[in-house]
Amino acid sequence: MGVVLVQGTSTTHNLTNVLDKLEEEGLNVKVIAAVSPQLFALQDASYRDAVYAPEERLDAMAITNRSRRLMSDWIDPGVSASYTLSSDWDNRWRTGGSVEEVVEEARLSPRHILEGIRKFAADRDRRLGDLKQRLDRLGA
Repeated sequence: MGVVLVQGTSTTHNLTNVLDKLEEEGLNVKVIAAVSPQLFALQDASYRDAVYAPEERLDAMAITNRSRRLMSDWIDPGVSASYTLSSDWDNRWRTGGSVEEVVEEARLSPRHILEGIRKFAADRDRRLGDLKQRLDRLGA
C-alpha cells in the first residue's frame, strides 16, 4: 500500500505505537527509518534498491518532526509530499509547551499518524492512477 518513511525520535516512537493498529486494519505499508540520506547514499546500489528502490519515491509518504522540505532527499515533492506529516504542516512555527503539547499541535501524535497512514493507504489506487495519467499525457 506504499512506503512510510519515518524520521525523528517522537515521530518514530509514535509510529511504533500504532504498528499493531496498522496490522489489525490490514494497512500493509513498508516502514523505513529515514535516518540519513547521506549515509544511505554511501551504501551500494543493490542494498539501496532492496531497501528503498527509486520508483518507490513515487509511492511514499514521510512522517517527520522536521520540515517537509528536509525530506526531499527521500520523497517525491509532488504526490508524496501531499501525504507527508511534518511539524510544519501549516507553514508555521509551533507555539511551544510540553513535548506532548508540541507533538499534538504538530499533528504528529499516534492518532494523527494513524489517520495519515489510513488516508495514504486508502488513496493508493487514486495516487498511482494520477501518476499513470501524467505519464500517459507524456506519451510514455
